[in-house]
Amino acid sequence: MSFLKKLGLVLASVASTAIGIGPLVTPLLGGGNKAAGVIGSVTNDLTAIGSVIAQVETIFAGQDGMSDQKLKAAVALVGPIIRTSQLVSGKKIADEVKLKDGIGRVTQGIVDVLNSLHADSVSNEVKNA
Repeated sequence: MSFLKKLGLVLASVASTAIGIGPLVTPLLGGGNKAAGVIGSVTNDLTAIGSVIAQVETIFAGQDGMSDQKLKAAVALVGPIIRTSQLVSGKKIADEVKLKDGIGRVTQGIVDVLNSLHADSVSNEVKNA
């Protein structure tokens, strides 16, 4: 079982008692980093993207064969984060297709990063939250 799948299952099982998954996911995704300027903005954007991916995983927890649907749902939620980020916001988009492709690849990249973590880390993060 991957880290992300286990995280989704754990969060889904505790979601009924938690007010939200933000406090559980924020330490995992580096939300405590208060670096200034662009680094802080990038950190916040990456944390937001990671949180969205964890939320999507939680929504689909326990449902096998839903990877395409999960990615599509995550991309739909990650898109606005990237579009409002300091990197893109206020700039004219020359190629909407490339932007959408990039958003999909960023989303898949963060999924891959989370899935590269050992599944045992989930229990440690939930305990520390």
